[in-house]
Amino acid sequence: MLAFIGLGSNMAGDAQSVTDQLVYAAEEIERTGAGRIVERSRIFATPPWGVLEQDDFRNAVIAVDTELAPLDFLHACQTIEHSAHRTREVRWGPRTLDLDVLALFSFLSDATYHPITSDGQWGKELTVPHPYAHQRGFVLVPWADLSLARAEGVLINGNSVDHWLGELAKSAPEEVAGVQPVSAGEAAQWNGRG
Repeated sequence: MLAFIGLGSNMAGDAQSVTDQLVYAAEEIERTGAGRIVERSRIFATPPWGVLEQDDFRNAVIAVDTELAPLDFLHACQTIEHSAHRTREVRWGPRTLDLDVLALFSFLSDATYHPITSDGQWGKELTVPHPYAHQRGFVLVPWADLSLARAEGVLINGNSVDHWLGELAKSAPEEVAGVQPVSAGEAAQWNGRG
C-alpha cells in the first residue's frame, strides 16, 4: 500500500528545532517498521491555519510504502505523534508533531495506483482521502512537490493533486502563496537525515 502522509510541526518540544520534529517522524516511520519512505517533499514554512495566533509551521509530505493495514498504519503514526509529546487540546492549535494520513493507494498489476477509500469502514477514526486535504495550501503545495503525486491513478476525490492546487490558487491565492520552501540551511536537516 502507498500512503501519503502530511507532516507538520510548530513547536520544537524536546527536539532541537521544529524541523527536527519532522526528521524525527520520518526516522520513526522507518525505524518502527511502519513503512519505507519512497519519496519526500521539501519542507515548507507555512502560516498557521485555523488558530492564527501561533508560530508558523513547517510542513512536508512523504510517500510511504507500507505493509500495514490502514488502521494499523494510522495507529503507528499516532504512536509517533505521542512519542513526540503531541497533545490535542486546541483544534488547529500549536503542536509538536502532526502526522495526517492524507490518502492510501493500492498498486495493481496494471501499473496504476488505485485509491483506497474508507467509505465508513473505519468509523470516524480514519477517513481517506483526508476530508480537507484538497482544500489546504499547507498540504497541497508539499504534496505537489512529489513526483508520485502525478503517478497514474493518484487521484483525490476524482482529481489530481495538481488540479486541486490550481483550484485553490484561483479561489484563495494567498493561501498558496504563503507556503514557501525553507532556507537551504534548514532544509539540510531534512535532506541529510531520516
